[in-house]
This record gives sequence, structure tokens and C-alpha cells, in this order.
Amino acid sequence: MPKPPAQGYDKVAAFMTLDPGLCVFRRFARLNVKNLLYLQGELAYLQQDLDEIIEEDKQSRCPEKAKYPFSVWDLKESLNDPNPENQTQWLKVLEVRKLLNEYNNALLQHAQMLRLAPPEKSDLQAFQRWMDWEEAMNMSIPFSPHGQWQGENVKDLVALCSQHKDTDRFTRWVFSHLIPWFHQRWGHKMMKQDPEVEAYFIDGQRIRTATYFLTLLLSGVLPASAMILMYFLRHKTLASLIVILIYNLLFVLITGLMATSKRVDMFAMGTAFAAIMVAMITNSNPSS
Repeated sequence: MPKPPAQGYDKVAAFMTLDPGLCVFRRFARLNVKNLLYLQGELAYLQQDLDEIIEEDKQSRCPEKAKYPFSVWDLKESLNDPNPENQTQWLKVLEVRKLLNEYNNALLQHAQMLRLAPPEKSDLQAFQRWMDWEEAMNMSIPFSPHGQWQGENVKDLVALCSQHKDTDRFTRWVFSHLIPWFHQRWGHKMMKQDPEVEAYFIDGQRIRTATYFLTLLLSGVLPASAMILMYFLRHKTLASLIVILIYNLLFVLITGLMATSKRVDMFAMGTAFAAIMVAMITNSNPSS
């Protein structure tokens, strides 16, 4: 029996599972913060109530209550006391414990959500285009609630995963600009469409591999071509210095775009590259 085609949120789920970067959801930041504030306020009131009960029990002449500050067992066993007044402190402790656990869980969950990054611009645009197309194809039954990934809600969106994490700027540019440009002109004729969600997908690993090998190629060609030029310009100091300037700029730009180096690392590599080329000039002109 053939599987029925996915519809509605089932189809959205199928679309999201094809690419981790498309797992985009709302953070509900304002609601989470408001919930934490409410829990914090409730706990503050409970803490005040508990402090008052403890103080009242200390002032009491009841011999059972006199043990509470020194014995957790007696405090806990007060639930079995036939006198309800002796149970008040432990009941309040249990109430505080329950709410405190809820507050701590909410606090840690919100801290985790704050670490989630917003979706990549290209991934979000692809998701929004697909959603617009899906809603246009099913105008009789629109998604409800409407606009969950649009308008002001965009600022509240987070991605559970990103295929561009720890990738260089050049690879990001390929994903965000080059691939959409290629797909719009020729890619849609060459690539296969997923039959369930009716969308085109590109193997991101192949793209990353291609940009990696291009980086390796440039990292080999750039120093080698500089050495060849320096050899032919070994007797022309001014021209050699201009070549050093141009190649040093190219080296730093390519390193910044095609590697995940820190700024201090790029500065150090640029300085080392320039120093090597200056040393080549010095060695090629021993008379100077």
C-alpha cells in the first residue's frame, strides 16, 4: 500500500529533517523570561512565609517544635503528628522544594536556549520561501497560527543546528550566495527534487570538500607564484617591494576568507609572510 503524501505540519517536519539547518523554532524569549519572573516572585513570597513560620516555631513553647532547628528527622516526622500546627513548617518546606525545582529547571533551560544561535540567513530564507510556496499551494487550509516564522517573530527564532558552524567565510558565501544564484539559473534543471516535500537539496558535505580543496590549492599557488615573481624581479628592489605589498594583502585577505583564523593569528601570519619575502630580496641582492 503506497504511503499517503505528507500534509501540513507533517510535511513541514519532513522538510526540516532533510537539513539540520532548517530546524528553526521560536525561542519564546519574552514568555520564558516572564515565567522566570513569576516563579521568582512566588519563591520570594514562599521564602518569606517559611522564615515567618520558622521564627514562630522558635518562639513556641511546644517541645516538639523546639527540636525542628536541630533535627530534620523530627521536622519530617511532624507530618505524622496529630496536631496540624506542628506540620506547618515541613509542609511549607515541601511546597518551597517543589517550586524551587521548577524554577531551577526553567532557569537552566532558558540559559541553554540563550546559547542557541539564530538561523543562518540563507537557511531561514529558504525555509520561508518553501513555507510561502506551501501555503500558496494549500490556500483552502492555511497553517494556523499564521506567520510563526515571519515578521517580528524572526528575531525570536533559533536554529537547533547549523551546517555552517565553524566554517570559513568563503564557504558561507558559497552557501548563501553562489549556490542560490547557480540554482536559479541552471541548478533546478540539473538537481533532483525530493518527491515528498517538493524541494531541491544540495549535499553540503560535497560543497565543503570542494571549498577545502580550493583552499589547499590557493595556499600552495600563492607562495609559489610569489617566489617565481621575486626571482624575476630580484634586481629590481622597488618592484619587489610592490610585489610584497600586493601578495601580503592577498595572503591576509585569502586567509581571512578561507580559514577560521583569529585576528591575532592573521596578523602574525601576514607578518611572517612579509618577513620571508623580504628575506628573499636580501638574499638575492648580496651586494646591497
